[in-house]
Amino acid sequence: MGDILIPSLMVGDCSRTLCLRVSRLWEFLDPQDDSRLLHTDLVLLDEEGNSIHAQIYPPLCQQFSALLDEGRIYNLKYFLVRKANRFYKPVENCNMISFTKWTTVEVILQIPPAFLVCTYNLTPIDQLQPRVDYKEYFTDVLGVVSVISQVSSVRTRGRQAEVMKRTVTISNARDTGPTVDVVLWGERATTFPAEQVHRDSGSSPQIIIFVGTLVRSYADNVSLSGGSSCKWYINEPVPEVNALRASAETNHHPVIWDQGKAAAESTVIAVPEHKKLKDIKYLHPFENKKKEWLVIVKVLKIDSSWWYNACKKCLRTTKPHGDTYKCTNISCDNIGSPTPRGTRYPSPLKTILTPPSLSSLDEWRSASLKKMWTPSSRLIHPVSFQEKLQIYWKSLSSGMLASLKAQLFIAVFPSK
Repeated sequence: MGDILIPSLMVGDCSRTLCLRVSRLWEFLDPQDDSRLLHTDLVLLDEEGNSIHAQIYPPLCQQFSALLDEGRIYNLKYFLVRKANRFYKPVENCNMISFTKWTTVEVILQIPPAFLVCTYNLTPIDQLQPRVDYKEYFTDVLGVVSVISQVSSVRTRGRQAEVMKRTVTISNARDTGPTVDVVLWGERATTFPAEQVHRDSGSSPQIIIFVGTLVRSYADNVSLSGGSSCKWYINEPVPEVNALRASAETNHHPVIWDQGKAAAESTVIAVPEHKKLKDIKYLHPFENKKKEWLVIVKVLKIDSSWWYNACKKCLRTTKPHGDTYKCTNISCDNIGSPTPRGTRYPSPLKTILTPPSLSSLDEWRSASLKKMWTPSSRLIHPVSFQEKLQIYWKSLSSGMLASLKAQLFIAVFPSK
């Protein structure tokens, strides 16, 4: 067994031995490139059930992937303890573990009987709404499986390639109680044992714990998104599952196969259609609500420069003054090195244009442009981009009035 337990860990190098079970293990890939591994994540448990998050970064991922298996117990030594990540923590612990090239992993063949298999912090289904887009922790839920969809292939806005998707609906076992859809993505969608759950539901309710999910909302409907961090425990012998099973058995119904759910949802998240400005300029706003198009434009001319040398005190323009710069503001008159302000864009800039309500043409002319992609150069200071393109969009405002819910995706390529 180990020398210490998880609560005894302190920030810094640790040469003591920890005896831990790998409760969860997953790989976090680049959302834009599935072939690029960003880091490997683990949830580790000690013999008393204490938990901690651990991460392995390249190039060490390949080294330890051959040594670690989910569910097995290891002696861990020579690792780094640091403060936990600010966002997307899988367990409640202010610290986390980082593997180093000196970290040693020794497998324990004789598993102590008291070692827990899983850890979770359940949120009731009827309390998910306040956690929509909550980033600090992943969300864990418990429910009875009521509906399962087939695996479908969809293409989302964030990816150019298609991704697999499956929806599992769970409830709190009461007919009048709330339900929630758990949307599984990629490998999680294909490995979910849907056939077995459907078959076993004929004789008993299937109680499932989903861990590592994110709460999302679309069209006022709350759902859970299960990516690589998501894992499930079906009919796990824990008190919460036993209690829910007791209430579900009195009104049990087999799981329903929903053939149309995935197909219907895929149309909602489909990639916007490519259009030209002339195609959308005079579209009827009332007949094209909630529609989206992808438009590529090129900025041919900008009236003012993208950046300027600013005074460090008052941020007004400076002018050369010998081998340094002098502020043009008479009340400031500061002399010294300036601070470049503005944004330089050596690369294409993708933006999203969200039109305002139909009642205000002035609001449309100064429509908000939100940056969706970070240029390769450093962002020194945010620029009022709508002012830069106001003249360009003014020509469109007379015919292209869209509803509040419509969105126009635009890729802007600055002229050389």
